[in-house]
Formats: sequence, C-alpha cells, structure tokens
Amino acid sequence: MVSKEMAEGDLSLQVPASCRPGESGKTKRDFTEIVEEYVEGIYRLREGLGRATTGELADYMCVSPGSATSMVRKLDHLGLVKYTPYKSVELTADGEKLAKVLTRTHRVLKRFLVDMVGLPWNDVHELACKLEHYMSADVIDRMYERLDRPKTCPHGNPINPDEEDGSVRLADTAVGDKLRMVKVTNERYEFLKFLEEVGLLPGKEFEFVGATEIDGLLHLRVGGKRVTVGREVSRHVWVQKTA
Repeated sequence: MVSKEMAEGDLSLQVPASCRPGESGKTKRDFTEIVEEYVEGIYRLREGLGRATTGELADYMCVSPGSATSMVRKLDHLGLVKYTPYKSVELTADGEKLAKVLTRTHRVLKRFLVDMVGLPWNDVHELACKLEHYMSADVIDRMYERLDRPKTCPHGNPINPDEEDGSVRLADTAVGDKLRMVKVTNERYEFLKFLEEVGLLPGKEFEFVGATEIDGLLHLRVGGKRVTVGREVSRHVWVQKTA
C-alpha cells in the first residue's frame, strides 16, 4: 500500500540530478570522451614512440586514417593540438595539461583496480580507459590517498606524468648489460601476458646476453632461464642498468 507521504510526493526518493533525463549538464566535462581519448592517445604515442603522426594515431585508435585526420582537425579547432599535414601532431599547452590529467587518472585507477579490487595487472587497462572519463579529480585524489600515495601504476609508469624515472628502452642497451625492468608502455592484454610468462615484470633483474641483428631478436637471461624477445618487447620495455 502506498503511504500518505509517498502519495503526496516524497522528494527524498528522486533520482540524482546527474542521472535525470535532460540533466546531463550537471556533470558535464569540458570535452567528450572521444576527444579525451584522442588527446591521451597522442600523448601516449609521443611518450612511447617520440612522435604521433595521423597514421600512427589511426592505428592506435583502430580507426581509418581519414577518421583520425578529421578528429585531429577538430582537436586543432578546439585548441588542443597543432596540426600540420604530413607532420607529427603536437599537443598545445592546454592539450598537454588535459593529457597529463587523464594519464594520472588512468594510472591511479589501474593501481586501485589491482591493489584494492584484486584484478590482474594484465587486464585493467581497458576498464581504466572507460572509467577515467567519468571520475572527478576529487575521487581520484581520494583513491590516491587510500592507496597510500603509490609512486607508480602496476606497469611501472610514474603516477605523476612529469616525474622522470631515468629508464631507457631495452632496445637502447647493449649485450652484457645487467638490467632491471622499470616499466612497460604497451598495455595490451596479450603483450602483458607474454611478459608475465617469461618473467619480465617491473622490478625484475635480468641480463642482456646476446642479439641477432638481422631480425632484431634480443636474448636475455631472466631468472636463470634464457628468453628471446623481439622488437615490440625491446621498444616497450624500459630498463635501468644495475651494474
């Protein structure tokens, strides 16, 4: 039976403002999710490859080159990038600021999902990509504090995007080097699963024992076991020398 209070309209049971039809502006962000993804993608490509062409951005976003170019032109119009055809896309000061906020948010979320929720390190990237567009700075800061202010995400990348960790790509080291893995910049499930299977995890020490130049293969000794890796691993695994 409906109570008298309910019949007269109990406003305490109303749906929250941000969830009401036509009230999306209550929690509106400055930019759409797709704009944020592109900006973050440009930042990640530049971080991993040193550049971000429209072709590379199209591959990263899994879209056609034409679609990537159209979006880059939109980002240029929004003042987030500087776009010159046939050259690398450059973030503006506003674009850089947005990318760093998204990157920090992404890394805190990954650490939270691994440390607090218990998800595996190789399967949090996609979920964090979704959540980062709906999390306020206040919530992320609270997560960060609850995690006791971690220095890195589960993949070894600094929580603070401005922090330098002194690492270099595995590809830039030499045979005979004794190394420690610092971070990985490719977060695809299959890639991380492979690293886990061969024992290459952040903090792991290993030795670079040989190379096959003709096909770019590197031979490592990881935990007493000989491991051979290719160009993708050598580009996306970052290390420091231990001796």
